[in-house]
Amino acid sequence: MKAKWLPLAAGVALAAGSVSASAVDFHGYFRSSINASFSGGEVYCSGTGADGHKVGRLADECDTYAELALSQDVYNKANTKFDVHTNVAYGSPEGRVDRQGNDWQGVSGGAGPWDGQRLSVRELWSGYTPAEGYTIWAGKRFYQRKDIHILDLYYLNNSGNGAGIENIDLGMGTASFAVVKSATDNANGWRNVYKLDARWNGIPVGFGTLDAAVIYAFPAVTKYQYGAADVANHHKDSGALISLDHASTVTGDSLSLMNHLVLQYATNGFARTVGTFGNHAGQTYNPNNDQQGVRLIDWGTLDMGNFGMGYSLLWAHLSSGDKFNNAWYGKPWNRGSGWEYSIVLRPEYKWSEYTRTTLELGLSQQAGVNGSNDDPEVHKITLAQQFTPGKGFWARPAIRFYASYQGGDPEQFDYKSHNKKHHNFQYIFGSQVEAWW
Repeated sequence: MKAKWLPLAAGVALAAGSVSASAVDFHGYFRSSINASFSGGEVYCSGTGADGHKVGRLADECDTYAELALSQDVYNKANTKFDVHTNVAYGSPEGRVDRQGNDWQGVSGGAGPWDGQRLSVRELWSGYTPAEGYTIWAGKRFYQRKDIHILDLYYLNNSGNGAGIENIDLGMGTASFAVVKSATDNANGWRNVYKLDARWNGIPVGFGTLDAAVIYAFPAVTKYQYGAADVANHHKDSGALISLDHASTVTGDSLSLMNHLVLQYATNGFARTVGTFGNHAGQTYNPNNDQQGVRLIDWGTLDMGNFGMGYSLLWAHLSSGDKFNNAWYGKPWNRGSGWEYSIVLRPEYKWSEYTRTTLELGLSQQAGVNGSNDDPEVHKITLAQQFTPGKGFWARPAIRFYASYQGGDPEQFDYKSHNKKHHNFQYIFGSQVEAWW
């Protein structure tokens, strides 16, 4: 048996010696926190990593989450490269209350801080890049995501299993094309959706650049899945998502301003994510028809001497036609139409290269929820002292100590204490570390 491996080992050694491969690139992200309520009981977060944080994420994260990624050029010769990418994620049970160390894979009854973990392989993909500079890829990956960091909101995220070609030089920007698949389980069989993704990034427009994306999704369903027995969950209608993202920067001796102005429009299965405060637009195609969503976003960061600020302004509208079937969603948004906005400001003063005081203010309101005419809203004020390696807005790791007030209407801020009485506000304090490298 040992002798049979010798030719293979020799071949691997010869192949390895014939190319120049780089060292492993280790990068990642994590956040972890401890927090407590002044009134005791649970600490409630109005947002989650899955939903985003409509009033800002500072002091509103109840979980521990990490991504550990390894990448390497396994072949690099004569301007031709093959690389591999992996990413494994870890997290405590995700939810709106702090359950760290008390669950195992989302099941109650954990023994302590060594429990409460979720593991997932987020990326497994490989790329081939010839001398021309474009890349052919296949596998599971985060695909050209776009996010608002202070909300943990990915306003464009067509990630998953797929294949494509990206970064084709057009002279005026680059083009990319991909196919990404998603699937939904149902009693009548898996419902596969295939999403055709076309991008034109870096188009010179005015004082900045424009990134344009079009995602077209078509469900591959059988006649039985679309039949009368399953009409609520397996619509066969296709849908589209169009995204325009204009980025601009202004720099000076002590000034750095970066701004993104985003306009998005979506139909059918993409509409609800875009037409509300939805996260990961483009990733999931919901079984849904006769809807349209539009979203306008302006977000950015400012560094000016010892002063800095992150900001986000978001407005979204969802409209539904007569053929809209809302059985999939149940009670929320049962009128099928509504609007929502979010305003978040994060100003900060930098006392030194390593210390800063940060204030985060957030306000969000929506209409069309629960079939009522009320306009529920939620608001938040957070004050934090941070320690970072540098003055830039993006300097990380950040070690934080904070106090926060969060409140709003019961429909929006469904906080519960241990005695099950509803509250519409809370005061909390805590500490968090956030890092990327």
